[in-house]
Amino acid sequence: MYSNKPKLFIFAVAIFAILLAACQPVATEPMMADSGSMLPLEKVRFGLPGALTHFDPALPGETSEGSTIKLISGQLLRLDQYGVPQPDLAESMDVSEDGLVYTFTLRENLMYSDGTPVTVGDIVFTWERIKDAPPTDKGPIANVVSVEATDDRTVVWTLSIAEPSLPFWFGRTGFSVHPQAQVEADPDGYFRSPVSAGPYYVAAGEPGDPVVTLKENPNYQLGPMAVKELELHWVPDPTSRSLLLATGQLDYVYELPPQARDTFPPEVETFVVALGGVFHLSINQQISEDHCLSNRDVREAISLAIDRSEINERALLGISPPVIGYFYTGQPLDVGILPNGGAQDLEAAKALMANTPWADGGCSFTVTTYGPRPGYVEGILVFAEQLKALNMEVTPDGQEVGVALDIMANSPDYHAGWAVTGNNGGPPESYLRNQFLDGFWAQRSRIDDPEMKRLFDELGQTVDRAAREDLIRQIQYRGYEVQSIIPCCERSVMGGSRVGQNAVRTVTGASHFIVVPLADVEE
Repeated sequence: MYSNKPKLFIFAVAIFAILLAACQPVATEPMMADSGSMLPLEKVRFGLPGALTHFDPALPGETSEGSTIKLISGQLLRLDQYGVPQPDLAESMDVSEDGLVYTFTLRENLMYSDGTPVTVGDIVFTWERIKDAPPTDKGPIANVVSVEATDDRTVVWTLSIAEPSLPFWFGRTGFSVHPQAQVEADPDGYFRSPVSAGPYYVAAGEPGDPVVTLKENPNYQLGPMAVKELELHWVPDPTSRSLLLATGQLDYVYELPPQARDTFPPEVETFVVALGGVFHLSINQQISEDHCLSNRDVREAISLAIDRSEINERALLGISPPVIGYFYTGQPLDVGILPNGGAQDLEAAKALMANTPWADGGCSFTVTTYGPRPGYVEGILVFAEQLKALNMEVTPDGQEVGVALDIMANSPDYHAGWAVTGNNGGPPESYLRNQFLDGFWAQRSRIDDPEMKRLFDELGQTVDRAAREDLIRQIQYRGYEVQSIIPCCERSVMGGSRVGQNAVRTVTGASHFIVVPLADVEE
């Protein structure tokens, strides 16, 4: 049933060019990878925008952690470079005709990197550990009623209502399998240096270190991989990531400032990746009642007053086109919830503000974001200028990614966040649940809307396709009524590589990178 192939970051570009010209080759080890090298490559050095704060799939994380955890963990199904789930630890997945029973058969003789056997007990343990974890998307698993091992190679998921997105859930959430005995023996220390049933294992470094080295797992049955060793470097400053890539000290960088794209030497290939998500302003729904953001009309006025095209052009350098609703462009069930196709309407915004206590000023708020990421702080600066037309004062708060996420999730004084919904390439109901019910961004906007809950409850009990699609549309309309999330622009990033894009790929519609098995490398 599967096939192997389906198949304003504002900085002075002139200054960057001067710095690049001035950079003499540094005394580093010889280049370990280039686009003309024979595969497998010996080593690829990654430049990560965020710190590797942990290796635990049950903890919240961002691109750096998510990509690394998937590389050093076995999964029942693993997303390939096209975002399609393929067998990993599972040899096969059989789905009953009614879609209520998923039966996974494990490959024979599976082992972790230390030689410990992978067991069906580890699969069930992983489910119990991750199903209620904060980063887990609850939508696709909401109707799972049981998970049980029926023999030493078979695990069965039983659902009350069919959920066709379940295979994507296994790949997107990183259903990361680890040995139950070792995790339970050292729950506080195991994930500092875990064993691996995935393509790589941690050979050097721990969470928090500036460099972590991964080596190919000799026990991974789908190997060998197209790269033998990965060096993961935490480089939070975008200019530094660009310079290190340009001067040959990094081989692959996931997020680069778009302004730098014309400044690299010929051996660096740059590319734009659409990640299937949306830049958005997420507003704390539990903020004190006397704050302007607690007023629903104020929130809609913000949505009407921002110029999404200007944000894209000035902050995101044209790689993130404006959206018309909560989905990236092209999602068939997107109702285009934004008035006027998302175009700025200052008159309508001012009319809404006229009926609030903040018509003549006094509405000020702080927007938290990921400081190291190109375009994020700059996006806030652009719409802060725009919102002055409503007498609003907006202050950007750029933080390291992990700190920003903690503020959004836990700070009682949190106002709003400028960030991205991600992995929109999956099923629309799962994506909307993430924003409006109990997912990652619903938790950060702290939404608690009874009508939204009712709609999702009804969706969870509905089998008829047309009725489900109608409910998905109703959820979008309700989202606009609530105004907990204000969508802006498509989520895209620019990357750069000295090793081409055959061995190392950014997954289509997902915010992580992978290394391709040698057998699956495309010419």
